[in-house]
Amino acid sequence: MSLWLLTLLLSLPVIITGLIFLSLKIRGRSLRFLLAFSAAYLFAISVTHLLPEAYEGADGKLIGLFILVGFFIQIIIEYFSAGIEHGHVHAHSDSCKKHLPLGMITGLYLHSLLEGLPIYQSGMIADTAANTVLSTQQSLIFGITLHNIPIAIAFVTLLLEHHASRTKTVLLLLGFALMAPLGCLISYVLNSVGVQNYDGFLKLSFGIVIGIFLHISTAIMFETSENHKYNLAKIASMVAGVLLAAVIS
Repeated sequence: MSLWLLTLLLSLPVIITGLIFLSLKIRGRSLRFLLAFSAAYLFAISVTHLLPEAYEGADGKLIGLFILVGFFIQIIIEYFSAGIEHGHVHAHSDSCKKHLPLGMITGLYLHSLLEGLPIYQSGMIADTAANTVLSTQQSLIFGITLHNIPIAIAFVTLLLEHHASRTKTVLLLLGFALMAPLGCLISYVLNSVGVQNYDGFLKLSFGIVIGIFLHISTAIMFETSENHKYNLAKIASMVAGVLLAAVIS
């Protein structure tokens, strides 16, 4: 799959969604259901598809270590981003609304950049067969895009809450949409210049992304209502996400 096509698949749905919600508001309840659906999909493909491929023909302990690294990198990122990757848009004081949340923006951009690293020629990590390459890329691309769509809604909502102009909001949204393709570009450049042990880099970046996926997906799925109960709609959303992963993977 070409780098241009990867860029379009990863960025275009995010940009379109963000632009739609510049003028359209979504209820928090509906956003939570969309997040639960995408989180269940991420968790399902991580467990049934990505994890087995990451460990195939690799140093199991090293891959496990980098999955843990990815898990804790996401915890550090959320220290700055305040959980916007979960779709959280927290209330802010009037003084806070007078400036952009740079920590959140930086954390969100870094999160998306890391997710894009193993996508370019990601099938190399498991097998050289063309169908394996396509299958791995499809799972990652669809999972990241599905995850980033509700984040784009939350991101635009957050920027508008901070009184950002429409022009600035669109530019920051575009930057977010291009972070995962930038991760692909970094991998492409490393592969093009013939960096030593590129396959090893791909394996380890894949492990980091799996760790991020596991953290994000479990954090969203384990979030409950104020009375610590799951409602049927959220359970149904998660079941639908798992079923979709089973069909696609």
